[in-house]
Amino acid sequence: MCILKVTVIMLAEEPFPKAADRPRFAWKSLLILPAAILPYLPSLTYGFVYDDDVQVLRMPAVHPWHFVPGYFFSPIPGFAAHYYRPIFFLWLRLNHFLWKTHPLGWHLDNLILHVVATLLVFAVLGRYFQDQRSAAVGALIFAVHPVHVETVAWVSGCTDALMTVCLLGSLWLQMRNCEARSILRRVGALVCCALALLTKETAVILPAVIFFHVLAGIPTDGLLPKEKNGRLRFAMRETTPYLMVTALYLVVRFWVLHQASSAVPEWISRREAILTMPSVLLFYLKHMIWPFKLSLNYDLPIASQVSSYQLWMPLMILAAGGSTIWVWLQRSREKKIIVAVLWLLLPLAPVLYIRLFAQDDFVHDRYLYLPVLGLSVLAGMLAEFLWKSGAWEKERGWPQAAVGVAVALLALVTVVQEQPWRNNFVLYGNAVRVSPNNMLGRNNLAREYVNHGRYVEAGEMFKAILDERPGMWLANYNYGYINYLLGNLALAEDYLRRAIRIDSSDPDQYICLGATYLKEGRPADAARQVREAIARRPDGAGYHFTLGIIEWQQGNLALAREQMLEELKYHPETRLARVQIEAIEKELAARAH
Repeated sequence: MCILKVTVIMLAEEPFPKAADRPRFAWKSLLILPAAILPYLPSLTYGFVYDDDVQVLRMPAVHPWHFVPGYFFSPIPGFAAHYYRPIFFLWLRLNHFLWKTHPLGWHLDNLILHVVATLLVFAVLGRYFQDQRSAAVGALIFAVHPVHVETVAWVSGCTDALMTVCLLGSLWLQMRNCEARSILRRVGALVCCALALLTKETAVILPAVIFFHVLAGIPTDGLLPKEKNGRLRFAMRETTPYLMVTALYLVVRFWVLHQASSAVPEWISRREAILTMPSVLLFYLKHMIWPFKLSLNYDLPIASQVSSYQLWMPLMILAAGGSTIWVWLQRSREKKIIVAVLWLLLPLAPVLYIRLFAQDDFVHDRYLYLPVLGLSVLAGMLAEFLWKSGAWEKERGWPQAAVGVAVALLALVTVVQEQPWRNNFVLYGNAVRVSPNNMLGRNNLAREYVNHGRYVEAGEMFKAILDERPGMWLANYNYGYINYLLGNLALAEDYLRRAIRIDSSDPDQYICLGATYLKEGRPADAARQVREAIARRPDGAGYHFTLGIIEWQQGNLALAREQMLEELKYHPETRLARVQIEAIEKELAARAH
């Protein structure tokens, strides 16, 4: 609380100076565009990876238009129940409408989002620096930073870029409204605020961002009162509409998501999650400063005790860094330091409590997409220092060359780090090399072996995972599935039932167990398991079709026809269901005669 109070006091001392050469924005943006585009051109040749098959290829809710109203008023079937992201789903729907299942178009739209986000970063930085060249340096760093790879090169990773576009759009319109009052700008800023919230939950930080910007006078052009108390009241008044939009969003989100179970399995205690927060924060700051050996999954030890090395070492490093920044701030009285720290920490705050995430899947580089803006502010400050000191002229172009080399090196690292995202086999193999102790990464690689028909090797990999972590639901399910494929039906049944005991919510495991029973000649048991799957996900692709086949084999033609019609209700593109209905109707007609 003391740090927050000092921050508010320092921000309220004097407003930021007004930027001097904004008319040059257009031509400088032409320099930034290639930096945002060129490193990611290879991604246009990539396919769908990771869970794109779930969110793009096999999610019925993003295929027809009639599901769109449900994005806003009900949980999305087949998606994580604790997510309320209607604008993200609308983005998927629009992309599916435009590109169907052609990955080039999806990757192109991801790249366009990154370009727009970079231009908005430049526009926002332009309100921090009197010289737009400093803002351009910061925007260049944002454009080429390698931690953006997961967001840009992965189709389903677009959430953070989409949220950033909406959030920075809201902030930029709010700052423009402070420069020249306009009801259109105010309404536009509030609409963008709502869109950001409806894209990703991290946007709840926006009212705090706007509060600190208004308090610091970024910019107010004479609107900000001279007295500190008056400035505080003014900032609170400007922030109130955004707080109201955020509060309304939280109410609607609670109302929608309470309809579905959103509980995440408790793999870690609250105490351990809190003790691990310094380690998580240090992980993100390290990746921002040293963006090498990037991966889909990471090994991050859990701090289980107050005396744990995993707690005290990160705390000591963070304390040393924080003290350095504090001394710098006290000596320079430069408010841009506070702004940079706020951009670094505020967007990360919601993702530091790892208990909200799944085991082995609680840190990701995509969460750094917006925080890199803090690093951009610091880069702009360095450029500003060099410019004011006259180094740009005195050193005969060396500072410009240094900036160019830094940007080129970061762009090269980005090109290298995005290579694993070209397909699943390379992506998961890289994850296992970087983080060999991450069980989810090992499981994903084994599953990819299954997709390539290497069943025996995959089975050995799943068994090795279960030897180390017997209670891992996904490994139990996959080991049961691989044994089903290998014809080891007793072993398949054993591990599938284990998976159901660990977590009974996933419907696919019931389908697999039902298929196992069907091979064992137990159609009644098979039908019961498929009904369990349908009860959990009525729109599951192939679920009703499978039950229809089982009923048909048992001679229940009317029930079989009913299930085939249900399959077409949810998946009208299923041609086999139509073929089966015709065959069933012929058999019914033959029986009638």
